[in-house]
Amino acid sequence: MRSFEEIERDARPTPAFSNGSSWEYWEAAWCASCLRDAPYRNGIANTGCPLIAVAICSQKTPVEWLEQEQPQDYHCIEFRAPGGGGGEPRPKPEPPQEGLFPRPERATRMLTELGSHLREEVSA
Repeated sequence: MRSFEEIERDARPTPAFSNGSSWEYWEAAWCASCLRDAPYRNGIANTGCPLIAVAICSQKTPVEWLEQEQPQDYHCIEFRAPGGGGGEPRPKPEPPQEGLFPRPERATRMLTELGSHLREEVSA
């Protein structure tokens, strides 16, 4: 993630949120579960997410927050969900080869009349 100074330099000059309620709603949906800000929220680190700092301290909107249809509803491209995709990316597995070759024709199954002993059980 970029530094506070880099984010502030490139941020849009408009405030991200018009009031505290808008911020609280958005923060609960995004920041409260993001792994990037978790060390600060849990008291492990002294600094939190620089995107939040720019939005609150500088009254600017970080470019990492993509605008959506609703005003003040952003999509954060730096969001990292808990338990989401840990480790190095793995290549897609090779597909099974059975789809590459035509399947043999299935035998046709025909219904036959029930045997006489089964007919008696069904009618009883």
